[in-house]
Amino acid sequence: MLSKSAKFWLLLLIIASIFWLGGINVRALIGNDLLNYDEFNFRTGIPPDEENWIFRMLSYTSILIMISYVFVLTSALVFLKTSKLNIKENAWLLMCCIMFFAFVPVEIYTYFLDIKFYLLYLKNPPNHDGLLKLFGERIGFLKGVPWIGVLSYYTIIGIVVFRPLHKTKAQLEEEKIKEKEYSYKYIMHEDDDLDILNK
Repeated sequence: MLSKSAKFWLLLLIIASIFWLGGINVRALIGNDLLNYDEFNFRTGIPPDEENWIFRMLSYTSILIMISYVFVLTSALVFLKTSKLNIKENAWLLMCCIMFFAFVPVEIYTYFLDIKFYLLYLKNPPNHDGLLKLFGERIGFLKGVPWIGVLSYYTIIGIVVFRPLHKTKAQLEEEKIKEKEYSYKYIMHEDDDLDILNK
């Protein structure tokens, strides 16, 4: 059973994750308006007002995503500390942690690009060429590794729901008993050593 503190941080993690992943999806949909669907390049001939609206929405959603991610990362760390779940019983939790924390450096650097994008947008008038350059750098960072991260995050949801490799204490005790019963250690005696040396 989880403590009240662990339940609170779990609830905060779930709520922050909804805003975080939702913001990622919204930003992706808005960003697609700048791209041609058939090939990876920017659309030409977008009216300045429409392009400015797209940049404004990208900036605001990026701020929402960054704030949500701070809560997601913090609540995930505190939940792991307060829940005190046994990793041997919950191997699925270890899988989730690996898939989530492996992309923390990537997320931090891409958020640095998002901050640059937002600050550049605040300049009046907005530098559209510079914004497009930063947006392209954001999409193509590490050849699309952030998108692999997004797929991993959705995989985590599936793992949490189905909890593969979950074991009870009884199952772990049974495995220990079987390991003791079927394990065999060969101890070489001095006579065996002499026989090997003579050969």
